[in-house]
Amino acid sequence: MNHLPKTNEQAFKNLIKNLDHVPLALLRERVLFICEQTAKDCMNWENSFVHPRLYVELNEVVQKHLGFKDNN
Repeated sequence: MNHLPKTNEQAFKNLIKNLDHVPLALLRERVLFICEQTAKDCMNWENSFVHPRLYVELNEVVQKHLGFKDNN
């Protein structure tokens, strides 16, 4: 039987539905922090495979959807 790997969307949905409230809150905090730090640090990276602007844009989206500020 050939099992195809999960898509990113499937993997995240599966993770979220299987986490209780506290681990989900920890995951949210970690994602916010890591994205924010990466967006700050990436501008100093030389010869990065991924353009730093992509990290900055990802951070903006993550902050909008997972951040604690009311961004509606």
